[in-house]
Amino acid sequence: MPNIDHLTAAEVIDRLGLEYLEGEGIWIGLIWRSEAGSAIYALLTREDFSALHRLREDEFWTHVAGASIDMLQLHPDGRSEQLRIGHATDDVLHALVPSGSWQGSSTSGDWALVTCALAPPFSGFELADANTDLSAWPDSAPRIRELIRG
Repeated sequence: MPNIDHLTAAEVIDRLGLEYLEGEGIWIGLIWRSEAGSAIYALLTREDFSALHRLREDEFWTHVAGASIDMLQLHPDGRSEQLRIGHATDDVLHALVPSGSWQGSSTSGDWALVTCALAPPFSGFELADANTDLSAWPDSAPRIRELIRG
């Protein structure tokens, strides 16, 4: 993909034909889907965030362009992780979100673009809300509140 860092979020959305995913709060576009897996573009903007959710599939995020992303992962065993995905010095370029782990992300830049690959293919997601029991991760409570809608 040619360098798109100079584009606005609206221009990236238009160029890639992305559609807004209500609830989660990101812009997505299908790259491919087969019986073995699927992949999407996902764009986060400063004005929105990827709300806390979990999948039944492993999901692999790879930073493509734009600002860094701050991701929270809450694992079924009670561990939590805060990752910064991007191209800055201390960032990781990619991250695996294991199936069954809660995840939520935001960017403080204008926009950030990643690819998300899933295996097996995407089959739906569970979105956390104010009634979701996330008490197993008390140390992450402030960030959890930031990543829940409503």
